[in-house]
Amino acid sequence: MTNYNALKMIIAFIVAITSTTSAQHRNKDIPIPKKITIDNGLSPSLAKVEKEATLNFYAFWNSGKPEYIKKSVSADFIDNSLPVGRPQGVKGLFFAQERIRKAIPDLRCILEDVIISGDKITVRMIFTGTHKGDFMGRKGTGKKIEFLAIDILHIRNGKVFEDWHIEDNLSFLRQMGAIK
Repeated sequence: MTNYNALKMIIAFIVAITSTTSAQHRNKDIPIPKKITIDNGLSPSLAKVEKEATLNFYAFWNSGKPEYIKKSVSADFIDNSLPVGRPQGVKGLFFAQERIRKAIPDLRCILEDVIISGDKITVRMIFTGTHKGDFMGRKGTGKKIEFLAIDILHIRNGKVFEDWHIEDNLSFLRQMGAIK
């Protein structure tokens, strides 16, 4: 490979990584990761597609807007860490969003780390907001809420088709006053 071709590949990679940043600044729903690591073995175009799917997925959690799910999640989506009572698939995402938004209407998702490697994306995030509405029989307290979560997203054809989600429910429930 000539130096010229190597330089072209590096420039294309940088453009792919940064091209969505200006759009993010115009749209407050789309989170801007504090740190993002992208596998050097991914083509710039694939890295861009996977990054966009990831950011749109979390824009849904920031906003509750269904269009972000349509952009980022496949119709055959599977939640591999489904809590009791939540429907499987895309319906489960809407179910969870509706319940959490009733309790925490200003819910935001801060992406601390995003690691894109092959067809899997690992995200370490912090959810924040104010407990204003009912949740699990608890009335809103007006208290600030902050809890950690980690996801592994599996991407196929530019959309999330599988997810593993773990969150710090103990901290969440303590902050809501549900447990001591």
